[in-house]
This record gives sequence, structure tokens and C-alpha cells, in this order.
Amino acid sequence: MMKKNRLIFYTVFGVLHVFIFLFSLYMDSQKENFQFLIQMQGRIWMLKYGSLILLFMFATNVILHYRDNRRNTAEKEQLTTELNTLKAKLYDLNEAAKPSGPANPQK
Repeated sequence: MMKKNRLIFYTVFGVLHVFIFLFSLYMDSQKENFQFLIQMQGRIWMLKYGSLILLFMFATNVILHYRDNRRNTAEKEQLTTELNTLKAKLYDLNEAAKPSGPANPQK
């Protein structure tokens, strides 16, 4: 399961994408209404800043992905090292528990 912060991040990211998509569809449906397009020119700043926020969020997502990847790789290496150490200890215990027979059975 994702952390709460990451879930909120992706929710905002998705909502902004949906908003821009719906806005584009609405603008396309109003392309014949010249007066509407002139009025929207005054509000185009919202689309610019929304796109900029999405760009920052995308960059943040890439950085978080690489950080998590690096952390997971380090944790996997640590667990592999620990597993190999435990295997070596188990092998040493098994070797010590074996009965030692005569070194030279022939006389």
C-alpha cells in the first residue's frame, strides 16, 4: 500500500490532469464562439500555472521514484548479505554437530 503522502500527491496530480483534459474539451466545443474565446484570454493564466504545477509535480515524481528505487536496492542488498551470513552460521553449526569419526579407519 502507498504511503498517505504519496496517495495525496497522486490524487492531486490526477485531478489536475483531468481538469486540464476537461478544460481542453470545453474549449474545443466553444471554438466557434469568438466572444467566449476573447473572455477566456483573460483567464489563460490559470492554464499556464496549472501546467507549471503539473511539470513540477512530474519532476518531483521522478525524483521520488529514483530515491525509492535506490532505497529499495540498498535494503535488498542488506537483506541478501544478512541471509548469506545466516546461511554461513547455519552451515558452521551443522558442521560442528556432525560426529567426528576416526581420521584413518584403516590400520
